[in-house]
Amino acid sequence: MAVEAPVASALPYVSWAAGTFSTIPAGQWELVYGSLQALKAHVQEYPGCQKLEAFVHAEAEGAVRIHCYTTWDTPDQLEAFLERGYTFERMLVDVAGITAQPTLVMEKIF
Repeated sequence: MAVEAPVASALPYVSWAAGTFSTIPAGQWELVYGSLQALKAHVQEYPGCQKLEAFVHAEAEGAVRIHCYTTWDTPDQLEAFLERGYTFERMLVDVAGITAQPTLVMEKIF
């Protein structure tokens, strides 16, 4: 689960974000959805977390494609979360045995 550490930005006003993407089989969606609701409440209590957002769309055979983003005040807070926090990626493995695509570290500019 090696994730590239965020670096200081050249832009004056940014937030720091991580994006994790996965496809959830139809038979596991209900379990993942309920767990994601609990994860959102949990993660938003971490210091510096601005929000956790999830975007989904239906795919073939009832599968659900999900994009999950967390937004942070500082790169250090994001790095600490990715190293030690309960991430969407970790939750998917624990709850449904699903391996997500590698997490992307990004700057949120608006």
